[in-house]
Amino acid sequence: MITENQPTKHIPLKQVRVQAKIHSFAADVTITQLFQNNEQTSIEAVYCFPIEENAAVYSFTAKIDEREIIAQLKEKKEAQREYSEALQQGHGAYLLEQDEKSQDCFVINVGALPPGKE
Repeated sequence: MITENQPTKHIPLKQVRVQAKIHSFAADVTITQLFQNNEQTSIEAVYCFPIEENAAVYSFTAKIDEREIIAQLKEKKEAQREYSEALQQGHGAYLLEQDEKSQDCFVINVGALPPGKE
């Protein structure tokens, strides 16, 4: 995880847990990672995870303090419409779109990470 809108700093990874279920020629892998903001101020955190060309991310959850962010997979136009509506209504919203230039990395802005929080 790195910071956004500041000189790039890596946020320390404190713990990793991997759970895999093998189904014939496919695998369902759950990776749980724990990061902590050791800075004195809140930072805007960006999560980046490298993925293989034939891999697919079908679920993403981030827990920051008492807040849980659960990503939902939607068609692009529907996702853009819902994102715009949420912003117009004053709600917080996140939109992850695949970047054609960096298809080998899953990247999502997970918002503000308060100081000392995991």
